[in-house]
Amino acid sequence: MNAALKLFASLLIVGTAWAEPSQIGYAFPAGGRQGTTFRIMIGGQHLQGATQVFMSGEGVTAEIVQFSRKYELKRLRNIWNSRRNTLAAMKEKDGKALEKLKQKLERFERQLSVAELPSGVDIDQWASVRKAYNVGGKEQFNPQIADRLRVDVSIAKNAPPGPRELRIYTPSGLSNPIYFQVGTLAEVREVEPNDDHMTPNLQEVRLPTVINGQIRPGDIDHFHFKAKAGQSIVVDVGARKIIPYLADAVPGWFQAVVALYDEEGNEVAYQDDYKFNPDPVLFFEVPKSEMYTLSIKDSIYRGREDFIYRIAIGELPFITHIFPLGAQQGRAVDIALGGKNLPRTRLKGKLPDEGIEVRHISVKKSGYRSNAMPFAIGDLPETFEVEPNASPTEAQSVELPRVINGRIQQIGDIDVFSFEGKKGETISIEVTARRLNSPLDSSITLTGPGLEKPIRNDDRVESGSGHLFLGSGLVTHHADSYLLHQLPSTGTYYVQIGDTQAKGGDDYAYRLSIGAARPDFKLNIEPSGVQIAPGGTAAFSVRALRLDGFEGKIYLDMKALPAGFEMSEAAIPMGSDMTRFTLTAPRQISKKSFNPQVTGMALIGDDYVEHPALPVDDQMQAFLYRHLVPAQELVLAPVAKPPALSFSVEHSSSERIELPLGKETILFVTGHFQPGIKGARLVLDDPPEGITVVKSWIGRKQAQGKTADGKPKFVKGAAHGQIRLKVEEPLAVGFKTDLVVVAVVKNGRKETRYTAPAIPIEIVKPAW
Repeated sequence: MNAALKLFASLLIVGTAWAEPSQIGYAFPAGGRQGTTFRIMIGGQHLQGATQVFMSGEGVTAEIVQFSRKYELKRLRNIWNSRRNTLAAMKEKDGKALEKLKQKLERFERQLSVAELPSGVDIDQWASVRKAYNVGGKEQFNPQIADRLRVDVSIAKNAPPGPRELRIYTPSGLSNPIYFQVGTLAEVREVEPNDDHMTPNLQEVRLPTVINGQIRPGDIDHFHFKAKAGQSIVVDVGARKIIPYLADAVPGWFQAVVALYDEEGNEVAYQDDYKFNPDPVLFFEVPKSEMYTLSIKDSIYRGREDFIYRIAIGELPFITHIFPLGAQQGRAVDIALGGKNLPRTRLKGKLPDEGIEVRHISVKKSGYRSNAMPFAIGDLPETFEVEPNASPTEAQSVELPRVINGRIQQIGDIDVFSFEGKKGETISIEVTARRLNSPLDSSITLTGPGLEKPIRNDDRVESGSGHLFLGSGLVTHHADSYLLHQLPSTGTYYVQIGDTQAKGGDDYAYRLSIGAARPDFKLNIEPSGVQIAPGGTAAFSVRALRLDGFEGKIYLDMKALPAGFEMSEAAIPMGSDMTRFTLTAPRQISKKSFNPQVTGMALIGDDYVEHPALPVDDQMQAFLYRHLVPAQELVLAPVAKPPALSFSVEHSSSERIELPLGKETILFVTGHFQPGIKGARLVLDDPPEGITVVKSWIGRKQAQGKTADGKPKFVKGAAHGQIRLKVEEPLAVGFKTDLVVVAVVKNGRKETRYTAPAIPIEIVKPAW
């Protein structure tokens, strides 16, 4: 983390508590060029009081300049009228009544002082305020992006180019990360009005450049540029990759559409996507030298401030496909590149001897780095498909285990491979293509002795706790196929792979893995960033993607923790896909943010296998679908003040708490209050289905005796309480997990939540 972006020691934050989590909806522009300083607007929710900006990587600094809020027009009118009425009432009051009115006036003045208004608008003139404030047209008020931060960003000349993650630190905690790009090209921002592509004085951009803009309802943005005959122009649009998912929009992202027009206004090129990616990439071979017009819009004419785009346009290098899509570790590779304006068509080298991962390949031309293509590194022996192999009689024989690098070369092509199998052996067959940017929509079929009918699979669809397939990142069409099957007989088996839409081409590459099942797992941890206070507790969820039938227990650990931090005992039980754990800070902690790593370890066969957990954030798409969006790093941000309430559930540290199925169980809690808090209710944070809270409370601990005036005595600062839990189906005896208990303190409409260290529980048979 850049030293200039670390937390100030004087943050006025209330412990590890949070009222409403701060959320960033967009940042505009969503990037900038090396060696420049500029102002961006960040829109979101619960951003008031923001004190700091976090930016991953090095070479970028940011300073918050101003907070403002876009009120709903009706809400603004109510505040304005209340202020006016209070001013009028103050003329007739004095004494205590006047003091109360002054306090109300201060509140209304504060609310109006942050209203998003152009400079020069007189707050006392409602007509002027309304005219300046009215969004007009079809644009609707959206509270999710009503809070605004103006932030000055400086990018060093030597700042590494590429995507970053921007977060905001507020009294509500650490926000979600948002995309921010450090680039090498000149950048411009759109200038309105620019709705008509035939307008002669449209904004002209010089190639190559990056265009930053926003699409409002019904909006179409246009830009002029000069191009010479023979140039190969690439228009690379970033829209969905800037904001992957919108919770309240269908299809769940800004679906950008771009077109090019010649000087006569004729459309000469059009694109609404790129392969399976919603962000369009347009390739244009310039037929003659003249002025052309680029247009961008939403496919169904939606729009909002968070419909952000970045368009890289020029004779830019762009990789459309590579082959192979991966190779075995420790081996020499020769990768063929296809695309536009590439400085080379092959990349050669030697892979490291260790590490199974996905790396990214790109090329650089004239200081600009192309798009990155994923390249898989595996540990199994590999081979290439050999044509002809379109039928069982022509099947290519392979020894197992094996990864086959192939392509569905033309329309309707299929590839067939054979292997010798043994009765009772469990075979895993998996395609990796769509996850490596191949447009292949694979389908696989297994045939052979003892199989009454072919075993087929189109898409691998596995869900975990309501989320779509956890292993696909931002890919929403999980088109990679997978089979796990126990062979019924000994003999020759055949695996057929093809495209379900009967398409094909040079870019329809795949990696087909065939071999004995290799039980394994992958892990995700969310959220990717939290605040933590001295003595405070933060909670996390870890989800497991179990591979090839692995059902074992996974033990969790958090590495690179500063001294004094305590992680609750955590494991994903056998057969389960998720667990919760907590991290509790010592009473004195450094003010520096840190990036720990959560790992999982399990016994698989005779070996202990350890894997890191990928930081992710839970996002909703189109009102329904949930995705775990990968983040670059796990961020823990310490704050200065201890929490106003800290507590724990009483239990033996060496045993799990037993909860009888079908019964109620009372658990006791103890802790400490700071002045100002008298009591709270206790709830469970993201519990498994079947465990509910019947009754709960936490309050001041009463002492013996009474005060001089006969009132109860309380132990100073001490808290105690209880939570009554009931366990019902679908939970079953033997189920184990960790529960996170949260105290909810109410102050008017505001709710503040405090987390206790996680408690291990086990479902048992009732005693009677």
